[in-house]
Amino acid sequence: MAAPVLRRGCRGRLWALACVDGGSCHGRGAPTGSPSNRIRGQSSVAQQPLHTAQKPRKGEHNWAAVVGLEIHAQISSNSKLFSGSQVRFSAPPNSLVSFFDASLPGTLPVLNRRCVEAAVMTGLALNCHINKKSLFDRKHYFYADLPAGYQITQQRLPIAVNGSLTYGVSAGKERGQVIPKTVRVKQIQLEQDSGKSLHDDLRSQTLIDLNRAGVGLLEVVLEPDLSCGEEAATAVRELQLILQTLGTSQANMAEGQLRVDANISVHHPGEPLGVRTEVKNLNSIRFLAKAIDYEIQRQINELENGGEILNETRSFHEKLGCTVSMRDKEAKQDYRFMPEPNLPPLLLYDATSLPIGTDPRQVIDIDHIRETLPELPSVTRERLVQQYGMLPEHSFTLLNEVGLLEFFQNVIKETRAEPKKVTSWVLNIFLGYLKQENLAVSER
Repeated sequence: MAAPVLRRGCRGRLWALACVDGGSCHGRGAPTGSPSNRIRGQSSVAQQPLHTAQKPRKGEHNWAAVVGLEIHAQISSNSKLFSGSQVRFSAPPNSLVSFFDASLPGTLPVLNRRCVEAAVMTGLALNCHINKKSLFDRKHYFYADLPAGYQITQQRLPIAVNGSLTYGVSAGKERGQVIPKTVRVKQIQLEQDSGKSLHDDLRSQTLIDLNRAGVGLLEVVLEPDLSCGEEAATAVRELQLILQTLGTSQANMAEGQLRVDANISVHHPGEPLGVRTEVKNLNSIRFLAKAIDYEIQRQINELENGGEILNETRSFHEKLGCTVSMRDKEAKQDYRFMPEPNLPPLLLYDATSLPIGTDPRQVIDIDHIRETLPELPSVTRERLVQQYGMLPEHSFTLLNEVGLLEFFQNVIKETRAEPKKVTSWVLNIFLGYLKQENLAVSER
């Protein structure tokens, strides 16, 4: 039986229904395919070969997908957001836990200056307005790895708002052309991370590691300006580069330092937006793109088959390549937000508001942080194009591959060869060799 699936339509933000032979994932009616049989670089939407023409047939419906992202980046800091406990990956379980992290009675939060500076720096790099006054709130929910029963966050008045992130999407017949796009940044807020639950299925028990509890996070909320997995993945990769350039986060997704929640809905163009679902804790850019494309496809299949979309939280099953239901989506009132009584308003200053005679070590000066911003990836790309005469798409490749730009510049310096020849050699021969041998640039 042929099941309805999608024909990819990211650039036009339209998705057309087509037909393909395939099965379903957990009875949801969305086709799946063996990950091992997929072509590298192919969208997860095309999990089986599509038997469809380029243009929709008569009677087919166009759909528009809407995607918004919530990105949690672990702040590069020696200590946690509100305690003096160290931050270190792979430390022995529960070895980096203070009395405050364990939520013992009588302990109080002390705000980490480094985390505030990282939030301001990130906000400036993303063209945000920095609020000179921001507030902390308690967000209540009950998990075993959240000892206090609430998370300290910034729900009412975050530290930065109304920014933008520009990224480039590959286009053209050979995808060699880069088209710039922009997604709005709704807000950036400071908040605590939770601990980690380790599930032991053999013994039917769950173990709790609180080393991560209280680690400082930057939550970057992107407006729903995206329309497919490719756009979302490219935007997150650009943000990852910015964070690493600033030094505000190492943003290593393999170590859980960058996690993404995706909010996804579909609707017919010109009609109200559909019910959205949230896919939680996506920990790689590749899985992010696959999860979003699959969820868009699943929702359209569900609606076309007469079903309805539930406002729920889902997770991405990496082995099966599909999303699965976790729980009903909590409404905002379920979190019982309230002002954090143990933290006063966070006050920042600039050159016009800084009191005369103030010790700069006692305040955070927005203008001073602005002056210390390094060269951002977008500026670096423009410089490479002007300095070496390379194509814009080549500058994207040099920055996207970790360590490749430094290697390129070292080759230029040591050989003094013509930049265009070096660019061609690095991107074609050298990079091709690394991919063939499955090596990173640092392992060359």
